[in-house]
Amino acid sequence: MSETTDNTTEDAAPGIALESSTYEIIRNRLLTSGKELRTRLDLLNDARKQVFGSIDTTLLSTERITTEHNCVARDMVAIGDQLLLGYNIHFGLKSEIEPSDVFAQYTFTDTTLSATTSTLLGADHAGNTPSEFARDFKDLFRYYKNAVFARFAVRGPHLFMIFRVGKSVTEIKAFKWLIEGRGVGEMPALRYIDNRSDHAYRFPPQHDFEWTRTTRDHHHYGVHPHISIQDRVFVETVGGDLTIKIENNTESGEGVYAEPVDDPDQTLDDAEVYFAIIGNIILLKMRPYQEKGFRYIVYNEKLQRALRLDSVRDACVMLPDDHGLIFPNGYYLQNGEYKTFDHKLADMLFERRVMAPNGEDYLYVFYNRDSGTYVLLHYNLIEQKVDTPQICNGSAFFEGGQLLCFKSQGDAQKNHTIQLWQTPYVNEDYVPHTQCDSFLNKIGNKDVVRGMAECHEVLNLIHKEDTYANLYTDLVRQSGDIVDAHFWISREDTFNLAETLDKVKKAAAAAVDEFDKVIRVKKNTANQSRETQDRTAEILSEVRHRRFEHINDFVSSLSNLRAVRGNIISLQDLRYVDTDLVAKLEKDVAEQTQRLSRSCVDFLLQPSSLEPYEQKVREEQARIEHLTKVTDAKSLEEDIAKSASELEMLIEIVSNLKIDDATQRTAIIDSISGIFSTVNQARAILKKKLRELASVEGVAEFNSQMKLLNQAVVNYLDVSDTPEKFEEYLTRLMIQLEELEGRFAEFDEFIEQLTEKREEVYNAFESRKLQLVEARNKRANTLMNAAERVLKGIQARLQSFGTVNDINGYFASDLMIEKVRDIVEKLRELDDSVKVDDVQSRLKTIREDAIRQLKDRQELFVEGENIIRLGSHLFSVNSQALDLTTVFRDNQLCLHLTGTNFFEPIKSSVFADAGLLGDDRELWNQEVVSEDRFVYRGEYLAWQLLKSVSATGATSAAHETLEMPVAPSAAELLERVQKFMGPRYGEAYTKGVHDIDATNIFRSLATMQQTIGLLRFDTRARALALLFWNCFADKSVKTVVAARMAGAGAIAAAFTQIAGRTGYIAELNELLVHFAATLPCDATANNDRLLTTSAEYLFCELSGDATFAVSSTAQQLLENFQQHLKTNGFTEAFDKSVTAVEKDKVSCFVLLKNWIQAFLGSQNGAGHTEYADELAVMLMPVWQGKKPVIKASVDATLNGIVGTHAVIDGGNYHLNYNHFVERLSDFETTAVPRFNAFADLKHDVVETARQDMRLDEFRPRVLTSFVRNKLLNEVYLPLIGDNLAKQIGSAGENKRTDLMGLLLLVSPPGYGKTTLMEYIANRLGLIFVKINGPALGHHVTSLDSSEATNAGAREEVEKLNLALEMGDNVMIYLDDIQHTNPEFLQKFISLCDAQRKIEGVYKGRTRTYDLRGRKVCVVMAGNPYTESGEKFQIPDMLSNRADIYNLGEIIGTSSDAFEISYLENALTSNPVLAKLASRSQQDVYSIIRMANNESRDGVELEGNYSLEEITEVVSTMQKLMRVRDVILTVNKEYIRSAAQSDDYRTEPSFKLQGSYRNMNRIAEKVVPIMNDAELTSLIVSNYENDAQTLTSGTEANLLKFKELTGLLTDVETERWNDIKRTFRENVKLKGFSSDDKTGQVIATLGNLSDGLDAIRKAMSAGVNQLTEQAGLAAQTPDIAPTSAMLSQEAAVTAITDELAALKSGLAAINESLSTGVSQLATAAEAFGTGATVAPSHAVAAPSGNLSFDPSKLTIVNKIPPTVVSILKQQFRLMNKWMQPIHEATQNQRAEMFELRTQLEECIDLYRKLIRRIEK
Repeated sequence: MSETTDNTTEDAAPGIALESSTYEIIRNRLLTSGKELRTRLDLLNDARKQVFGSIDTTLLSTERITTEHNCVARDMVAIGDQLLLGYNIHFGLKSEIEPSDVFAQYTFTDTTLSATTSTLLGADHAGNTPSEFARDFKDLFRYYKNAVFARFAVRGPHLFMIFRVGKSVTEIKAFKWLIEGRGVGEMPALRYIDNRSDHAYRFPPQHDFEWTRTTRDHHHYGVHPHISIQDRVFVETVGGDLTIKIENNTESGEGVYAEPVDDPDQTLDDAEVYFAIIGNIILLKMRPYQEKGFRYIVYNEKLQRALRLDSVRDACVMLPDDHGLIFPNGYYLQNGEYKTFDHKLADMLFERRVMAPNGEDYLYVFYNRDSGTYVLLHYNLIEQKVDTPQICNGSAFFEGGQLLCFKSQGDAQKNHTIQLWQTPYVNEDYVPHTQCDSFLNKIGNKDVVRGMAECHEVLNLIHKEDTYANLYTDLVRQSGDIVDAHFWISREDTFNLAETLDKVKKAAAAAVDEFDKVIRVKKNTANQSRETQDRTAEILSEVRHRRFEHINDFVSSLSNLRAVRGNIISLQDLRYVDTDLVAKLEKDVAEQTQRLSRSCVDFLLQPSSLEPYEQKVREEQARIEHLTKVTDAKSLEEDIAKSASELEMLIEIVSNLKIDDATQRTAIIDSISGIFSTVNQARAILKKKLRELASVEGVAEFNSQMKLLNQAVVNYLDVSDTPEKFEEYLTRLMIQLEELEGRFAEFDEFIEQLTEKREEVYNAFESRKLQLVEARNKRANTLMNAAERVLKGIQARLQSFGTVNDINGYFASDLMIEKVRDIVEKLRELDDSVKVDDVQSRLKTIREDAIRQLKDRQELFVEGENIIRLGSHLFSVNSQALDLTTVFRDNQLCLHLTGTNFFEPIKSSVFADAGLLGDDRELWNQEVVSEDRFVYRGEYLAWQLLKSVSATGATSAAHETLEMPVAPSAAELLERVQKFMGPRYGEAYTKGVHDIDATNIFRSLATMQQTIGLLRFDTRARALALLFWNCFADKSVKTVVAARMAGAGAIAAAFTQIAGRTGYIAELNELLVHFAATLPCDATANNDRLLTTSAEYLFCELSGDATFAVSSTAQQLLENFQQHLKTNGFTEAFDKSVTAVEKDKVSCFVLLKNWIQAFLGSQNGAGHTEYADELAVMLMPVWQGKKPVIKASVDATLNGIVGTHAVIDGGNYHLNYNHFVERLSDFETTAVPRFNAFADLKHDVVETARQDMRLDEFRPRVLTSFVRNKLLNEVYLPLIGDNLAKQIGSAGENKRTDLMGLLLLVSPPGYGKTTLMEYIANRLGLIFVKINGPALGHHVTSLDSSEATNAGAREEVEKLNLALEMGDNVMIYLDDIQHTNPEFLQKFISLCDAQRKIEGVYKGRTRTYDLRGRKVCVVMAGNPYTESGEKFQIPDMLSNRADIYNLGEIIGTSSDAFEISYLENALTSNPVLAKLASRSQQDVYSIIRMANNESRDGVELEGNYSLEEITEVVSTMQKLMRVRDVILTVNKEYIRSAAQSDDYRTEPSFKLQGSYRNMNRIAEKVVPIMNDAELTSLIVSNYENDAQTLTSGTEANLLKFKELTGLLTDVETERWNDIKRTFRENVKLKGFSSDDKTGQVIATLGNLSDGLDAIRKAMSAGVNQLTEQAGLAAQTPDIAPTSAMLSQEAAVTAITDELAALKSGLAAINESLSTGVSQLATAAEAFGTGATVAPSHAVAAPSGNLSFDPSKLTIVNKIPPTVVSILKQQFRLMNKWMQPIHEATQNQRAEMFELRTQLEECIDLYRKLIRRIEK
């Protein structure tokens, strides 16, 4: 953890300037407070040590003691100042074992040990021990031959000597002694008790807690059952692993810790589970089924982490004050900190706990009964850590805290090493030096230590690296508990720790959970630092312990040092790195490198130092001749290169070292260079050898590599499905090619092939990649188009919802929303983040806008959906969307903008270019492609069905095409028709109408088609074919053609299809064409379609049976005709007429047709005129005889037709198969293409016009950040409503007819003028035409776009004329009119009065737009306060017609709403308050009231907020209110300054703004945890950034800003006063140049006059004050004169200052007169005659000394009388003003002495000056 600076939180906060995250701000506060707390704790600790004394654990010395025999020391114990050492020796054949053979006694004096007689054991000076102990001791060794001494054990007042008598550690015998003389001043001694106290020797409890075994009551069953440990943690051993879970969820088997078990099939009951709970620590003792040993796991509930810790099995005791646990090889604290020591000792038992009297140090002793090893663990209560364990075989403490310990060497020896340590574990009777009169002494050392320990817990939490969720909660609780628990914590005597703890508590209370990222960065930095540190330590240790007998040792060590130094330097780039550690590591490495380099040079100076290299190079050179493979040669080449690099390093080392003797450096480098020459020779020889070997192996290897490369190319192309993979695999292949080039660099032919291969691979990958990218882009564009369509549908759907919950529910569950999200995911898969962001942003915008519109409909709309209230007026709302369509108007097809009066005829040339008639009204009136005046939509659908089923030429195949049975039912047929109709939505069918009608028609057509056979061909086509074939065809041709057609028929019968059918029909068609050309025009119908149909019919007849059957209708008509002739007696006449022309077949046919037509024209044959040709052919003489008749009808009448059309008569439809086919064929081939062409042309015209007009710009859109706040509701909307009532009229009976007026909005920038009016236009449904004033500029004065000076201005003028052309439902909005010409604005004068007319030019045509009674409003907006404000000129006649409102100033009684509007508009910018923007507006006002520190009683919030959310929101709002106050102050000053003329300014203009934009910019960075200093820093930083654009005005504006906000320092105040004074002087000197002496004199005289006027005012005020004080003193003589005297002194001081300035002015006059009297004369004469002197630019007023000598004034030219008169007059005035002062101060001579002196001196100077001038 890095250290913070010494500044306090308040001082440090501005330094970070809020550029850090919230977490880093908190961390810096905590670290700063933590450092301060640590400093105070150190001071307190030092004071505590001074009061109570301090003993640190230090190693004092190492002593050696000598025993009589070689022995293995086993244990020792201290009794008073005596040390008793126990050991074991090899007795051999010795029969009697004496105590002296096992025990030795030493006297401890100061720091030395001296051997003495064992008096403690009762021995006399001869060494004889008491008989009882000696007897028992001898019996022990007599009965137990293998008895050995084990240890000493002190239990209370008794000392036990433990001997091990068997193989087991439990087989012991104990000698019990009583320790006597423990009192003060008594000499300790031992008294033997007995040898029967084995039972009394016991170890203390090895666990300070009780294990609780779980029962079935703790079991929770389910899919994954577990055992509940007090519902705090859950464990189980089922499923093959031991799992620790933190959730009571039996549905999941996952946990925070798991490890496998031996038996995976066990159940929950099979395992033994014990637990113990110690604070946050839960100890688990678990033995899974059929396992021998228990597993011990420590779980920390706070951190929710588990740790396997089997060390607690043998012993585990609690640390003091519930700090945690300690066990033989480590400790575990409540905060999760733990440490284990790898001393490889097992089966350790807890022996005892030793507490130091200082209350902070504890010693825990653990013992191994087998090896006799002790582990001493020192725990410090304050630092909360365990020092490095002391491992020994015996230890003893003396009263003064001295610790003696030794470690047995295992082998018997006489000399034993004993370490002497000084520890704080002194005897209870030890009295340290204390200060009794100290406050700390009154508290007590233990209480102070306990408090300091708790404070260190806070420090540990602050600096905790491995953080957890409730870290800051613990900090708040811990810091608060410390203050509450210790009365002395806030005392200055204890360094007021409470103050710093309170800072910690406040900082922690404001914390948030944003520290995860920082923790990860810190952990990464710590890991890298640790790794580098370890690596550095390892290398440094290796260097220190290396013998360096070989030059390679130096080279490798220096290389390692260089590498690790690079790693250390790289650490500096890591965040949160410990810079001190990095510096130390780098220093250590650098120093070691320097030392090693010097040693290396010394070594190199030895003659034999380089022999290893010489030998190595010779060996490498000798290996070259024996090389047989390239790989071996490469390996040898690397060895040689390595040797060369090592030699280069040596040269570099020698070169970089400072060697005084240059010959030494030269000798070393020469030696190395000599070896280099041998290396170079070896390289050359090796290179030659390598080339020879490579030429043999290269070809085979190259071919194999190329084959692998080709396979890799194919594989990579197959698996590359993204551009990234293409790049990745292409890079891999390029690298492979580069490697091959490097490998085969010696082979030019291979290099050429690799170059070609590179181009081939690159082109292949780029081609495939381009295809993939194009496909992905196409897919992305398709998805984006789909998203746009869905979003439009969502936007339209949202208009129908009535509550916010409905909208939220729609967004939560609707399929269209899911579709959009699905599209977003697909776009994200395509890595098109731009489109993803766009769709997501638009979706969110639609939602917010829908909620906003809903609120407006609920709150603003009245009397239905299309009436809105603005203030007291109601307005109709246009709900028709703006779009461009085509309509017929005045017999012309026109472009029309919906909702407006815009109609623009489409030029006829447009239709002519497309091959259409511009006046084809039949086409104009046709609405859909499938229907016109002659064809019904149901017919067209039936025709399409008929075509689809007839495509194969067979009815059964047709049914198969429609996927229906041969004879479907009505329902089945209708279903199939609907399926067929579904995708043909462009033909505008209506389900339930056209599908039913088409089904009926199609069924009839299909039925006819199955029965009429060849009658499906039209009667006229059949007649033409019959006429040709039977009457006119050449017999030879007929024979050949008939034979061929018969063959074609046979083929069709055999194989179903005829390959040459089309060719046959074309041949017959050609014959019929030639035949038809020979017939007269009235003989028969003659057109291409009829001829083609005739050819098809003739082919069908000839390829079939060629019977040429006739229809039953024709046969019936023929019989009727013959009967008519017979009945009326015309048979003979008929026969004669036919016989007369019988030889002329054409004439005969024409005559017969005439007879038939006459008959059919009569009543008997009405309605069958189309059969005339067929009847005429039947009557031809050459075709007489009985012909087969097809008894089927081609006519049918259908009832129940649902649709309406001209062909339908009352639901009845007459169907004639031939007429139907002919009519629908003509419609499909003629009308449908023409309609499609017309529709495409119309679409192109509309789209082109739409793009030219840019209609999207005219649709008003409400900004997502727009807030309809209280200011709008209560102030702006009523004002705008009043104006719009005059311009467009309100809705209802009270609408005005005299529409007129103009709305003019002014304000500084950033107050939402445009946003507001666009919102109004959106809600009224008006077309919003915004004209950009800066684009127009001051050069545009006309509404003719051709006169515009640039393209931008031309576009704006065209846009304005288009708005006038619309003429209705339009809002014309001129923005930033300060940038336009007043002459341009004059054009709107007549538009804004009752005439409502304006002259415009649209597409080059001038016209007068009369907008009376139209829904057109004109709005202008401008900023008169900008730099171009002097050009803000509005014609007075125009402004007279306008309602003018300033949106940037507080408006009368609406100041509260104006101030609140800043807060409301900033809601969406601040992340904390953004959620309020989408909720109830009343909640916003409630929060504002809370933030104003008003009572919360009665404040109700409509939304659901937690207490924490309310607190956070209110805190943020309070900070925004402070920002708002600053913004308002700046805004007020900005407007005040901008409203002043430069001629009257007394300080530089103030150009910093305080608009909504500034408010939002600051609001987005405000967070709840900011303090006042940080918030001030944020505000100042924001305005400092804004001021940078003011260039030379930056300083003055920032000083003025700080003056407004009360942030000026004394230095800045002085600087600001200097700037203002200089500014005023420059204003006075404005127009004078620096060399204009006359101007300077005049300006100085002006300053002099101002100074005199100031003196007069000061004198008058002083006299008045003196008079008032004199009167007051007369009335109250008992009042002390102190205040009066002070006031007089202040007045005198003011006058004195003015006189000093006056003297300065006189000196300036003297200087100017000396150099420019001639100019002054000219100026004076001009002044006297009334002439003017041309001024120059301003200069600063000159200044001089306080006095000057007028006698030294040289007059070159005589001063004009005018100037002399001016000076005299000023003197007289000054003299007159000074008289009251002299009279008023004659009684105060002492006080006014200085004033009189200066006045007299000044008067004397004036007199001398005037006399000198007169001379």
